[in-house]
Amino acid sequence: MTLGKRLLLYSARDPSAAPLAAATAPWGCMVSACSSLDELRGCLQGGEFDMVLVEPSTSLQRLVTEANSDDALKLTLAEVEKRHIQRVLASTDGNKTRAARVLGIDTKTLYNKLKSYKSSEAVARKRLGTSSMTIL
Repeated sequence: MTLGKRLLLYSARDPSAAPLAAATAPWGCMVSACSSLDELRGCLQGGEFDMVLVEPSTSLQRLVTEANSDDALKLTLAEVEKRHIQRVLASTDGNKTRAARVLGIDTKTLYNKLKSYKSSEAVARKRLGTSSMTIL
């Protein structure tokens, strides 16, 4: 069965969403995968997708509960900036040059910001993995 639609995948268990991509391969969709919850949020807010698969459902519930406007007022400026960059990237289909132009910043600046987001996510994942191992 070929759908020919745009599909967005997110898996909290596997940042590359490989199992979801393999399961949906026969659908014939143009697949985009998000490696973090922040990236998923940006893609949902700025991108146009026909279908979205999120694993596990608690990740989607977390996004929905964060949509409360009172919570948005508690965000740091850095977090607001990060989310906006993710939305703009999603709206430009990941084209960093166009996204930098829309944001009004140099392409190198955008690359540096994205690099810092990835390194901070890796540190957070490491902490989460370490803390869950000590609990076991």
